[in-house]
Amino acid sequence: MSGLSELLSQANGGRHSARQLSRLARERGFTLNHDTAARYLRGDHGRPDEPTLRAFAAVLELDLADLRAAAGLPYEQTEPYLPPPEASRLSRRQRRAVDELIRSMLEPALPPGEVTESVDELAARRLAARHGEVEPPQG
Repeated sequence: MSGLSELLSQANGGRHSARQLSRLARERGFTLNHDTAARYLRGDHGRPDEPTLRAFAAVLELDLADLRAAAGLPYEQTEPYLPPPEASRLSRRQRRAVDELIRSMLEPALPPGEVTESVDELAARRLAARHGEVEPPQG
């Protein structure tokens, strides 16, 4: 069982079923599928996303930093990143580029030797998708 699952199970203490956790999350304005909740409680889960961690933190009254630490994620800052004031001068295109850079930094690294498509291949697929020639790339 993962450290995150152990923390969640301990905090839950068997009080709530996965369906109850899902309902409680919804009541607090979060989305947490009951199947997802059950997988996390069993220790049968992948890398957690931020909405899932925030839902569990709210429902089980846990500190988000503790959940991130248990999941092996950075935990020093739990509030969303706010760019400096001068970022207001960025164009829409520049803002999308900065957002994409941030997302790319959060993606898990590929195992050594694993090949992914090149930047040129990805750009060509995106351009073709814009013109309706192929399906847009995922991600």
